[in-house]
Amino acid sequence: MALLAELKWIEPDLRVLDDSPAELLVLSAFADERPLSGLTGLVDWRLAGALSRWRMSGFSTGELGERVLYPAGRRLSHPRLLFLGLGRRAEYRSDRALALAEEVLDAAHGLGVSSITSGLFHLDALATPLERTGPKLVHMFRSAPGLTHIAFAAEDGAARLVKDGIHFFGR
Repeated sequence: MALLAELKWIEPDLRVLDDSPAELLVLSAFADERPLSGLTGLVDWRLAGALSRWRMSGFSTGELGERVLYPAGRRLSHPRLLFLGLGRRAEYRSDRALALAEEVLDAAHGLGVSSITSGLFHLDALATPLERTGPKLVHMFRSAPGLTHIAFAAEDGAARLVKDGIHFFGR
């Protein structure tokens, strides 16, 4: 039986992010999201607007299927950043979010990383209850081969809903 990765919950805050280093930071944004918000917006600010400039120049669009791997340098406690396009907000569903999470896990495995920091793939913004979808996401990450440490950046209320769902569903 494979060991489950260590899981911790962190606030989406730059100081907390600095104190929680990992090998890969996963960020995402919708194609129609302006300005960038949440964890992605905070990291954009830390990177002096680099992610926003990508959007303005057309290098990154946020369209579904878009992936950008970026060497973060010394501005972050995460040496690599993986940016995901989520597509249009109105077309986003929980099954798409979980499929994107699977793609992230495949990318992490391919990169050989053992520690990841990620948001909740905007599951907390969908109509499907987070208590149902969040535990699936956590289970996927915790049981992924090669991952030893995972930090999910989520507001306290969202983290509590996922934890309650994990307890309820017994995962």
